[in-house]
Amino acid sequence: MDKCPLSPEKKAVYIKLFLANRISAEQLAELRHCVNEKDLAIIIQRIYDLNEKQVLDVAALDSVMAFADGIKNSRRNAIFTNKINHDFRKGSNKIILAEGDSWFNYSVILSDVVDWIAMEKNMAVYSLANAGDWLLNMLHQRKYVEELSVLHPDFFLMSAGGNDLVGKSRIGAIVDPSGHSDEFDHNEFAKQLMDKVGTNPVVPLDGQKFEVGLKYLSKDFYELLMFFHLQYYFLMKGILTGGKFTGIRIITQGYDYPIPQHNGGWGWNPLHWFKPFIRMFLGNGTWLKTPLQMRGVLDPAIQEKIVYTMIYLFNEMMIKTGDLFCQLPGLEASVFHIDSRGSAGPDGWTDELHLLPEHFKNTGKTFIDCINGVPSPHGQVYVVNQIHPAS
Repeated sequence: MDKCPLSPEKKAVYIKLFLANRISAEQLAELRHCVNEKDLAIIIQRIYDLNEKQVLDVAALDSVMAFADGIKNSRRNAIFTNKINHDFRKGSNKIILAEGDSWFNYSVILSDVVDWIAMEKNMAVYSLANAGDWLLNMLHQRKYVEELSVLHPDFFLMSAGGNDLVGKSRIGAIVDPSGHSDEFDHNEFAKQLMDKVGTNPVVPLDGQKFEVGLKYLSKDFYELLMFFHLQYYFLMKGILTGGKFTGIRIITQGYDYPIPQHNGGWGWNPLHWFKPFIRMFLGNGTWLKTPLQMRGVLDPAIQEKIVYTMIYLFNEMMIKTGDLFCQLPGLEASVFHIDSRGSAGPDGWTDELHLLPEHFKNTGKTFIDCINGVPSPHGQVYVVNQIHPAS
């Protein structure tokens, strides 16, 4: 990797521009080469206007959820150990480390993405994932670093960022309820992401939805989008360029378009009997619908467009970040992205943020194809195909 081109004074100037959403794409590229854990801590404290302890308290896991997550991970990791104890590393079997949020550990009765991957006979998955976990916590606690050193896995799977965006009602703090925001026009990084979409889109773009959603995203959203970019770049750089984990491949994912809603999920489909109970237990609507209503964004169609635009840009950011490493000599096939945008459709959700089991299975199948080396027409990006479950 290139040597850091910034003096401490210049770095401080760039961070100030970053926090004002006025940093150029070239300046952001320089900053990402130099950013360290201290810089990341400073940036997130300024974005949240909290001190480090307060930020970590906001991002902390709920104790009940953490307990449930631990039970599920213990069961999974016992299966992992059993496979290892039967000479699993022989042949072409794959050792996988998974770090992430509720898409990787949905700690209720349903199977999530990692559950489906772990069912493959040629894949042994060790899970650190916790529902409700923030990327901020994952980087701060660094559990994945210790397990990478112990396991030396073939693949490292990451699912993170969703809770940083919408946990603790955060979505209400990153929207402009006036519907007249022009902050996208000031963010060269985001505009470059969309320039690529205009020439070579991975998934179709609903331009009308996207343009309306842009008008409701405040500068805080773009600060978070760039902050995710810096965090993922920092994480990938440490794994891929340190010389310790030669040949490891990283797979990320960027979520599908959720639907803000309070719907209780009652209906007549016996296959989805669990929906109303999960929605009641988890407080359906508290992540997206209620915070948007509190900010005065009341139109359901506008709410949906806001979330659509956020998720579209988040996925494009993930693809861009991985591509930066795939352009380096020797790392051409080092980072892959699983793109779920549009795969579930409006009726494919258990609650506001989590897919129905058949859609988690569908996403898991795409991860499995990627791990097994099935070629993708989009290079390092694997698109999840849409399925149509019974409603």
